[in-house]
Amino acid sequence: MNWHMGKVLPGLYVGNYRDSKDHTQLERFKISHIIAIHDSPRRLLPDKHYLCVMASDTPDQNLSQYFSVCNDFIHAARLREGNVLIHCLAGMSRSVTVAVAYIMTATHLNWKEALKVVRAGRAVANPNAGFQSQLQEFEQFKLPEERRRLRERFPSSALEQLDRTKVATALDNYQELLQNRDICEGNCSRGEKCPTGADEDVDGVNICQGEEEDEGEGEGLGKVRRSLAYTLNFAVDQWKTSTFKKDPNNDPPPDFSLGRDLMPSVRYYDPECDKGQFVKNVDSDNDEQYIAFKTSTKQGAKSKSKFKKRRVPKSESCTQSCLEKP
Repeated sequence: MNWHMGKVLPGLYVGNYRDSKDHTQLERFKISHIIAIHDSPRRLLPDKHYLCVMASDTPDQNLSQYFSVCNDFIHAARLREGNVLIHCLAGMSRSVTVAVAYIMTATHLNWKEALKVVRAGRAVANPNAGFQSQLQEFEQFKLPEERRRLRERFPSSALEQLDRTKVATALDNYQELLQNRDICEGNCSRGEKCPTGADEDVDGVNICQGEEEDEGEGEGLGKVRRSLAYTLNFAVDQWKTSTFKKDPNNDPPPDFSLGRDLMPSVRYYDPECDKGQFVKNVDSDNDEQYIAFKTSTKQGAKSKSKFKKRRVPKSESCTQSCLEKP
């Protein structure tokens, strides 16, 4: 399986945890900004700008609550000619969902079209069923308002033509990639080689299960097609164990309480827990000295009020193009 980061838009990449630590890739693609989506803290690189989101890869995880703050972070970086890497653990579900939400917001695409754009750049992209439902709900109920908000927040149209051309090309190429079996939609038949390499063994586990007979439900139901997102779950856990076991350069999974010690200059963004806010500069030349994010929870409101009083050192100043002034 190809575990390298993939380009989905100019200045926007999706990858996995290893990609976020691979200095060769980071330099090659000139990554300046990273959205790290984890369910436990990780040690970060000192020369990158980070937005850390605490979220697990489970269908009941509310990931849509982070779409706006991630959209702002990505769009601000791209307008300043930065390159953004969105990564989770395997680069298949959480990071892909955030990328799809941004593409929907920054372009005219619906969620299914935006997912095709991501898959054209990252063949293993496959959000879990819960995240797909959240993307559909985002499109139905929140997308028009989020598009207006982003346009008002960032009036520049510098990226519009570039993105329009890129997504049109990606959609044109998508069907060709699918027909050539260079891409997978997560429904490979059992015994059939997955074009993305998702049927390769990870520590002895075959992770593209495809179709299997349902013997207990009678002939009428025939074969049951299982989502790649679920057949990958166990293999990703195995890959995670293998990664931390075999690569001494990777951080061992630490206790959550160690987060502030591991990342003194970066705050987690987690409205469910009062963990503070994101504090890392995009452009220290700007005069903006205070930041705050809107959240939909009481804990988030409390965090916002508390954070307003915090003085931001000059080395951590933020810009209007990155974060919202209270």
